[in-house]
Amino acid sequence: MPKEQIRKRGKRRTKGDGEIVEVPPMGMTEIHEPEPSSSSTGLHPSRAALLAGRPIPPPQPQGDQDSAPQGEEGAANWTRGDRTDSEFPFGVLDPDVKAYFRNVEEQIKDWEGIDTAGEEREDRQLFLTSVLSELRSHELQTSTDPETSIILERLLPSLNDWGRRVIGDAFGEKWEELIRHRFGSHVVQTWLTLAATTLDREAKNVWPPQQSKQDSSKGLLPKMTELFQTIIETLLPSFPQLLSSPHSAPPLRLLLLILTPNRSLPALGSDSEDNTGGLIRSKRSNKFRNNQGVKGKSILGDEEKTKTHKRDVPSPLIELRTVIRKSLMEKLGHVEWKAMGVDNVGSATVQLLLEFELEDGEVEKEGSLFDIITEGLISQLKKSPESIPEAQPYLSTLLLTQTGTRLFESLLTLSPPSIFNALWKAYFVGKLGKLAGHPYANFVVAKGVSRLDKARIEDLVGEVKGNSGGRGLIKAARTSVLQALVDRSVVLGQCQKTVLELLCSCLELPEDQKTDFVPCLMALKTYPMYQSIISGSSAPEEDEAPPPESVDKKAEGAAAAYARRSAWENRRTAKPQAADGEILPNMQGCLLLQGMIGMTDVNEAIIESLIAQPLPTLITYAKSPISSHLYDKVFTSPSVAPKYRRKVLMLFMTHFKELVEDRIGSRVVDTIWDKADGYMKEKIARTLIPHIVVLGQSQYAKYFMKRAELSLLSRRPDEWREKVVGVKHHFAHQKSTNTNSNQVPMDSRDGDDEKIKEKKRKKEENKDEIDNLFESIEKKKKKKE
Repeated sequence: MPKEQIRKRGKRRTKGDGEIVEVPPMGMTEIHEPEPSSSSTGLHPSRAALLAGRPIPPPQPQGDQDSAPQGEEGAANWTRGDRTDSEFPFGVLDPDVKAYFRNVEEQIKDWEGIDTAGEEREDRQLFLTSVLSELRSHELQTSTDPETSIILERLLPSLNDWGRRVIGDAFGEKWEELIRHRFGSHVVQTWLTLAATTLDREAKNVWPPQQSKQDSSKGLLPKMTELFQTIIETLLPSFPQLLSSPHSAPPLRLLLLILTPNRSLPALGSDSEDNTGGLIRSKRSNKFRNNQGVKGKSILGDEEKTKTHKRDVPSPLIELRTVIRKSLMEKLGHVEWKAMGVDNVGSATVQLLLEFELEDGEVEKEGSLFDIITEGLISQLKKSPESIPEAQPYLSTLLLTQTGTRLFESLLTLSPPSIFNALWKAYFVGKLGKLAGHPYANFVVAKGVSRLDKARIEDLVGEVKGNSGGRGLIKAARTSVLQALVDRSVVLGQCQKTVLELLCSCLELPEDQKTDFVPCLMALKTYPMYQSIISGSSAPEEDEAPPPESVDKKAEGAAAAYARRSAWENRRTAKPQAADGEILPNMQGCLLLQGMIGMTDVNEAIIESLIAQPLPTLITYAKSPISSHLYDKVFTSPSVAPKYRRKVLMLFMTHFKELVEDRIGSRVVDTIWDKADGYMKEKIARTLIPHIVVLGQSQYAKYFMKRAELSLLSRRPDEWREKVVGVKHHFAHQKSTNTNSNQVPMDSRDGDDEKIKEKKRKKEENKDEIDNLFESIEKKKKKKE
C-alpha cells in the first residue's frame, strides 16, 4: 500500500492550527470475568473481548501459538465438516462428468416435447445412447447430486422400457438410501411413474426388441416386474419408519398407487393438474419443478398417457399391496397410527391406506384402520347397532386442527352409510352452528353436507341460524358450508328455498330489500355494512358480542397469521384497492351466486335482483374478472328461463361497444353472442356498425368484429344473414332461378352428350373408302399449316 494512503493512528490535526493533538487513551473498566478462550467458547478472542466490554487484545505472534502446551486445544476450526455421508451417500460426482451433464441438459431443453422423424430421430437416439454410456456406473451419484438429479429426471422420459430397466437395475439394492435422500427421492418418483407404463406393457406381453437378443451367458436384465419385487422386498422391513420421513413417504405412496390396477397416476408435466398429485409431490416440490421448467416429455416426441387408459398390473404384483398394508397393520400400534394421522407427512399415507381398505372390503371389520382412527366406533356398532356413540377426544382434536381435518374429511367421504351416520350424530349434530364458522372445521362440515338428505339439511340450517343468524359466516368469509348447501340443494332438487332464507339471514337482509341480495352477496358484506360503505357513514356497531367459549382463539390466530403470510407472499399480485364508496366483487360471493343460478326454484329471485341494479353496476360486473362469470352462468345454465336471458341481454343493448373494447367485457359479449338467436345477433351487430373504424383499432374488439362480420352486414345484409345466422332470404329461390335460367340442366346435358356420341359412332360405321381418303388429305393439310 502507498505510504500516503496509510492511516495514521493516535494523532490528528485540528482544522484551526497545525498542532498535533494527542488522542487520550480510552478509559478501561475492569471486569472480573475469565478471559475468553477459543477452546471453550469457539469464538475469536477479539470478538469475545468485544462482547465482554474489554479492549481488543493485540495479535499474538506466531511463535506463541507454537509454544502452546500440547494438552490444550487449538483455535476453533471454522471449515465445514465432511458432508459425504449425509448429502452424498454414494460419493461426490466428478466435476468433468457434472459439466458434461450440464451440456446435456441444455440439449434436452431444446428437444423436449418436439416430434421427430427420419434422420433427426436417429440423431437423437444416438445422443441418448452416448448419454447412457457416460451415465454408466454413475447412476447413484447422479441421482443424489443437487445439480444432476434434475437432469436425470429430464432424461428418464426419453428412455424406452429397456432403458428404464437398465437404470432400475443399476440402483441395485440401494433403494432405501435413495428414497431417504432429498434429491434421490424425486428421481425415484419419476422412475416409478414411468415404470408403471412398462408394467402395463409387460402385463400384456409386450416386450422391447432387446428382450429377445439377450445373451444368457452374460446375464439377463431383470424384468420390470422382478425389479418391483426386489424394491418391495428391500423396503418392506423398514416401511413403518420410511412412512414418517418427509422424503421417503411420497415415493412409497406412489408405489402403492402403482400396485393398484386402473388407478390414475400423477403426470410428470409441471403444468399438470390432477387429484392424486397432492398425495405424491408437495407444493414445494412442484414449485421447484416449475422453476426449473421440467416438462416431463420425451425428446423423441413419444408421449405416454398414464391417466386416460386403463392400466394393468402383472398378476405377481397385485397382491403385494395387500401384503404391505397387512404388514403395516401388524407392525404399527394404535397409538402410532393416531400419531401418524395428525402428522404432516403421515396423514396423507393414512388417507391412502383408508382408500385401499375400502377397496378390499375390510372397513367394517374389528381392528381395521377405520376402527383404529374412529377409536373403536366400528367395534361398538358391531356389538350394539342401536347404541348412540359418544364423541372421543382423538376425533374431536382432528376436527379442530389444520392437518387432522383432511383425515376427518377422508373418513366422512369413504365411510359406509352406517358409519357416516354415527360420525355425524356424535361429532356434528348440536355443534354445527359453531363448527360452520371454525377456521378448520368448516371444511369438514362442508364435506359432510355433500352426503346429507333433506331432513338433515333443514336441521343444519336451523343450527346455523341459531348462532347469531349466521352473520358470522359472512363477516369472517367462511362460506364453505354455505357453498356446500347450495351445491347439495341443486343435486337433490330440494331445500332450495330453505337455503335462500339462510343466505338472507346471514346477510341480515330485510324483507323489503330483496333487490339488494346480489350486490350484498357479491361483495360478501352484510346489508348494514354494505349500506354504510355505499353511503360513506361509519360501520354499524355490533348488537351483541359472541360468547368467548364459542371462539377458538388459537385457531383464529393461526388462520389470521396464515392470511397475513399469504398476503405478504402475493404482494406482487395484490388485488386492486377499492375507492371510497366502491365495493369490489368477492370471489366467494360470486361462487355462491353462480351456484344459486342452477337452483330452479329460486334463480328467478336472483336474476330479478341482478336486473334491478343500476346499469353502471352491471357494466362494472361485466368488466370484472370475478363477477363476469355470473353472466356466463346466466346465459349457459339450462335452468334459466329464456325470458330472463333476454332481459339481461336487453340491458346491455346500448353499451355493447363499451363491453367489446374491454378485456373481460369482450369475453362476456362472446358468451352472449353464442346464446343469442338470429334476430338478437343482428340487433347487436347493428348497434356496433357505426363504430366499425374505432373497433378495428381496439386490441380486443377487432376479434369480435371479424367474428360478427360487421362489414358484410353493412354492405350485403342478405349474405350476412345466410353466412352468420344461417337464414336465407325469402326471395333467394327466385334469384337462383333467374341466374340458372340460361344454363342447361346437368341431366339434359348428359342426355345430349350421349346422343352426340351415338351419332358419331353411326357416321364412322357408314364411312366408305372415299370418305377415309378425304379425311387423310384434310389431316395432312392441317399438319402443314
